[in-house]
Amino acid sequence: MRFILYIVSLLIVGSITLQASCLDLVHAYPNFLKTCQGNSLIWKDGTRMRYDDGRKKSYQTMLDHPDLEDMFHYIYPKGSKNYGKTPPKNFDPGRIRYEPLFRKMYGNSPRVVEHNLKRISWLPRSTRRRYHISITRVNGVAKQLQRVSNDLDNLVRRRPEYLKYLVPLGGTFMWRRIAGTRRLSIHSFGAAIDINVKHSAYWKWYGKGKYKYSNEIPLAIVKIFEKHGFIWGGKWYHYDTMHFEYRPELLLK
Repeated sequence: MRFILYIVSLLIVGSITLQASCLDLVHAYPNFLKTCQGNSLIWKDGTRMRYDDGRKKSYQTMLDHPDLEDMFHYIYPKGSKNYGKTPPKNFDPGRIRYEPLFRKMYGNSPRVVEHNLKRISWLPRSTRRRYHISITRVNGVAKQLQRVSNDLDNLVRRRPEYLKYLVPLGGTFMWRRIAGTRRLSIHSFGAAIDINVKHSAYWKWYGKGKYKYSNEIPLAIVKIFEKHGFIWGGKWYHYDTMHFEYRPELLLK
């Protein structure tokens, strides 16, 4: 009897955990998502997406064939947590993306995504040259990135040496696959931004078999992006310190 109760309790806890993570998506993207029922994410247009496919997966399989639940496999460490430390092997919170979710929200083709792009000013008070960038207006991403820019302007006024990390930019929208994969980059949906490549680091730059964590980007910059819903690639084992993407569902924990 005790064993049966134990199994039932595990199932209940597992169900609650699944429901909580699913609801994080609903809270993060309220313009599109309605609720979670059982093992389904319910869209406002009535579409149902299976949340957990029930498969046990290796790290690589989660990257290549994820479900919605897999996106929450790693908990993103906000703020100073883990900053400046080499992440554990394959710890990549945010790199696992269920592509149908993003295609349905942001657009299933370059033409659709481009239709939703909005031009915003980047650090207008900190730079002599006017930088205008294109970012999606879907989910309020353009508004959030403009808030990032405003806060970074204020930061640079106090710490002018930080400007070098933020301009020139590496880019925003570009419909493309991640190098060496069949997975679309989040840049394809206009929901990501790369800051200055010159002061950034990427895990593949050290060559095959020569992994070494590296970062120059100040924590103050990272915190501003996170405050407005953007996660940072510098907190990944497969690090990309120039990269920020709009993933508010991972910042609710």
